[in-house]
Amino acid sequence: MLMLQQRSLNILELIMGNHNITMKDLEVKTLLTRRQINYDLTRINGWLIQNKFKEIKKQGKEGFLFQNDTNEVLKALFKENVKYILNEDERLMAIYLYLYVSREEISLFHFTETLDVSRGTINDDLKKLANQLEDYSLKLSYSRLRGYHIEGEESTIKYVALLLITKLIDDNRSHYIFHLIMEEQGLSLFNKLTSVCKTCFYKANIHFSDNDLLKVTYIATFILMRGRGIKEDLLQENNFVFAGHNEYAVAGEILDKLGLDHNEHIEFLTSLLLAFSIGDSYLNTPDYPMLKKIIEKIMLKLEVSYGIQLNSKEEVLEQVYAHFRPAYYRIIFQYPIVNPLKDKIKKQYNALFKILKDILEPLNLPNNITVSDDEIAYLTIHFATLIDINVTTVNSTKMVKAAIVCPNGTGISLLLYKELKNIFPKVYFLKPIPISKLDSLRDDVDVIFSTKLVKATQPIFVVSPIMNNLEKANLIKNFYRKIGKTVVTENYYVDDLLKVIIKHAVVKRPSELKEELNNLILNYSYVDGIEGRQPMLSEIVTKELIQLNVEAVDWKDAIKKSATSLVNHHKITEGYVKAMIDSAEESGPYIVITKHVALPHARPEDGANELAISITTLKRPVEFGNSENDPVKYVFCLSALDNITHLNALSELVGLLGDHAFYKTLEEAKEPSEIINFIEKYEEEMSLS
Repeated sequence: MLMLQQRSLNILELIMGNHNITMKDLEVKTLLTRRQINYDLTRINGWLIQNKFKEIKKQGKEGFLFQNDTNEVLKALFKENVKYILNEDERLMAIYLYLYVSREEISLFHFTETLDVSRGTINDDLKKLANQLEDYSLKLSYSRLRGYHIEGEESTIKYVALLLITKLIDDNRSHYIFHLIMEEQGLSLFNKLTSVCKTCFYKANIHFSDNDLLKVTYIATFILMRGRGIKEDLLQENNFVFAGHNEYAVAGEILDKLGLDHNEHIEFLTSLLLAFSIGDSYLNTPDYPMLKKIIEKIMLKLEVSYGIQLNSKEEVLEQVYAHFRPAYYRIIFQYPIVNPLKDKIKKQYNALFKILKDILEPLNLPNNITVSDDEIAYLTIHFATLIDINVTTVNSTKMVKAAIVCPNGTGISLLLYKELKNIFPKVYFLKPIPISKLDSLRDDVDVIFSTKLVKATQPIFVVSPIMNNLEKANLIKNFYRKIGKTVVTENYYVDDLLKVIIKHAVVKRPSELKEELNNLILNYSYVDGIEGRQPMLSEIVTKELIQLNVEAVDWKDAIKKSATSLVNHHKITEGYVKAMIDSAEESGPYIVITKHVALPHARPEDGANELAISITTLKRPVEFGNSENDPVKYVFCLSALDNITHLNALSELVGLLGDHAFYKTLEEAKEPSEIINFIEKYEEEMSLS
């Protein structure tokens, strides 16, 4: 029987979920060569023919033609007799998890039988796994008495196991590998635990994303199968009081139904529920005041220190709390988090990511634990969906209705919701739902967007929550072909382009020309018109906006004098200066963003004419009322036109303010050009890194 490897399955899923996807699209999405894709297509077609399906046909520029019922193919893939071949990376993870749960002597024979590979392959895998484990100060050992086993601190052994479980679930590769390892006894425990958990969670009104529910049940199953060091392994130095949380009572009920000891397991299970359940700001939990205070501090810093206006405070608090509460407990209990979108988020929302990292670093967390980039990236997408959302509401009774299915958390779901609404403003999108809720909506929607392939009778488009311009263009093109052009957004620049053409030429049929221009541009590119271009710092700071060794009698005078250059060059109005002072009085010391640095600003509607930042060094430091960061020596006045366009320049400034050489330049500069030169050199170095 022909067996499919994970790489082939990924390509098959992409073809089934993206109508008429082209070879170039597959190369971009998979990062594989054309030769590798053709090899996998040969294997996929062999499997399809073997299972009495039609093979996938190449149609040149028209992409690949998939001629089968997707649901029937999925059924065949999910049959028990379909056996997937693990790649090397998956085998290494499977070996580690197999060693983690096994309580008997493990020999080479166990590995070759379970993974269905040769002794030579297993020996190579064991050497590679041993090298990888050195990074965690763990050792892969062998003895005649114990067979193969892992040596090291139990807390580290558990951490690596949880890291692999999390990674496999987030990569949608968990089902087959876990079931291969757990065997009959483990599967029985997993199925019972899943059933009990769902019942108890529903009763207690505790909610999880699809993937996080899997993490809770699989992590609990693997740790219970290992059966050692559970209670002692929690960070007792946190002095955390578990009793009193709703999750503590739910954990007790689950343990009762499973017949497990409370004393040994209840704190571990409570910590697991706290770390992966969705935070609900409407529930009166004992930790709400403390977490609310942290989130409000983050919101205030974004507004006052960085000029990012958050209009609906309650909505922001509710959405951010949903992610921040479990993130807080993952951090203090040191549960590993793997954000598969981290690099994409850091690239597409780089400025916002850097600003949030700057805000979160000084947070006073237990045991001086820092917030990982993976967690910051998740928090970034929550704020990205809340900043400057101006999407026109459409009449749901007349428009094509679409469901968004996402097994990930609320942040990724809402980011995808925002992306799709921006791309297709003429489509009525229902709020994102987990896979488990799809059946209840099937008859109410015309099309489904999902981050993974699901069974459906409607057209389905498999999408990434963060898409580059090429992916957006291909999605629009495929959607156009399948659904019809009336629901595809017109290009943002076609109207302007048409005006230029009419100005210089006679256009007999402008509406037809406009339609053809739309179709032409649609086939080549998609320009993200929501966030637009964000200028670099050197583009909005000029020599004329820099003042050196300025005398100021107090903080108000410092702001007025720093803003003088902006007023003189028509970047802001006098009213904006007054608004900056009023804002500083209202918000207190938050405009002092770090040691000796103030960043005053006001709302765009208060008189901002042009995006700009002025730089002023004070002859004598001035007190601004911030006991931690006073006195202020440097004042950066920001004129921002919206919530978005200044973020890149501001994130650059944040980076510069962490560089001692920048302060030395500010202190010693005799001419504004010296500061400009430093900024330009910094930008050049950053572009090369």
